[in-house]
Amino acid sequence: MATAEPRVPTVRQRRLAADLRRLREAKGLSAEQVVSKFPGILNLPKLSRYENARSGAKPEIVEALLDLYGCDEGLRTVLLKIAGQKDQRGWWKGYSDTINPIYTDLISMESQAVEVKAFELGFVPGLLQTPDYAAAIISRLSAVPTGVEAMVDVRIARQRVLTRENPVKLCAVVHEAALAINAGEGVMREQLNRLAKMSRLPNIQIQVMPANTRPNPGLNGAFTLLEFPQRALDVVLTGATVRSSWVEDPTEVDIYRGGFHEIMAAALNVDDSLDFIIGKRDELT
Repeated sequence: MATAEPRVPTVRQRRLAADLRRLREAKGLSAEQVVSKFPGILNLPKLSRYENARSGAKPEIVEALLDLYGCDEGLRTVLLKIAGQKDQRGWWKGYSDTINPIYTDLISMESQAVEVKAFELGFVPGLLQTPDYAAAIISRLSAVPTGVEAMVDVRIARQRVLTRENPVKLCAVVHEAALAINAGEGVMREQLNRLAKMSRLPNIQIQVMPANTRPNPGLNGAFTLLEFPQRALDVVLTGATVRSSWVEDPTEVDIYRGGFHEIMAAALNVDDSLDFIIGKRDELT
């Protein structure tokens, strides 16, 4: 008999779990004291699962716990929103055997974000890649070459957030080195042409960081900042495919936010960046 794969909590569920535990401890309540307030509804194993993100609590239970803990209204709104999202499913669920949990989180949150701020050192951001460029990059980096086609399908499907009704706003800063990669004959020209085209959309801003730029936070590595209507929900994804990790603490997220503004200031402005991209494209004619 096959055993079920262990449940992997999303970044949102981990945030909710951590806050539920922190709020309980700040109130000076033991787990036993909490469950005694909800006879027949809550027990110690359930509370433990909620506080360790091993299962998701229903919104009405989260609301009752927040009432007990005296949670402030701002955080309450954020946590109830997370609790209400736990059963939501998206098109990406069909690719759960192809993409890892961190990538699943990224896709889910891109679909809910109002703005994505991305800095890339070595590659064109995934939301702006052409199918051929994505295939060329993924085939060289993927540990499972047989899954390349499905992974390309996922990457291209992600891009719908940029052209849907009420699209996500994208601010992308791409290092000059990413525009010089040899991804195959004709592939890079097509990719540069797409960047030029996408940069003309009202919800997309693309800047190029020249190789001779002054020192700035971008030299620490690539990252993506996802912003939501409730600022307390903003998160950052750092690193590359193998060592990616989420930054959830609001203070740390604000550090990345400030860093991104410095990165934009160090890059070419939007018009000069478009000229740079078109010039690179025309060199490949």
